[in-house]
Amino acid sequence: MVQLRPMQTEDCQVIVGWNAEKDLVYLQQWAGKQVYQYPLTEEQIKARCNVPSSQILMAFDGKEAVGSVELDHIDLRLKTAHICRFLLSDQAQGRGLGSQILKELIRMSFEEMGLERLTLRVYCFNIKAIRCYEKCGFLVSEFHQDKNPYWNSFTMELRKGKQ
Repeated sequence: MVQLRPMQTEDCQVIVGWNAEKDLVYLQQWAGKQVYQYPLTEEQIKARCNVPSSQILMAFDGKEAVGSVELDHIDLRLKTAHICRFLLSDQAQGRGLGSQILKELIRMSFEEMGLERLTLRVYCFNIKAIRCYEKCGFLVSEFHQDKNPYWNSFTMELRKGKQ
């Protein structure tokens, strides 16, 4: 069973390691275009950990770190948050861990944090991720067109009780 815990300082180097020898497109695919600069560094991740309305979580399968995911724009008054910067290690790919991580994040968000609505954005070309999100109950709510059609994306959302 996958477990999530808040990111710790030593986790930054794990994420940087997962990005070693990867290109800019890889970084932008999982992290978007605005937050991190290529090449990814521990300092960038540490700075992101200090954003008050965000929480970065590390995912573990037993003792093995298998991914990370961020809840951003957490608003306890509106009971909403945005899921972003979802990354699986290469070794975790194809093992169903993405769905497990997402389901645990949904459970934590709705049951422990009292949130009622989650959103996320996904690039239209990322069919595997879209299927994973749909399997967990997310529905497409918006289409976003980029100057470069390769980066067109969807906003997907999930409301409490609909998962």
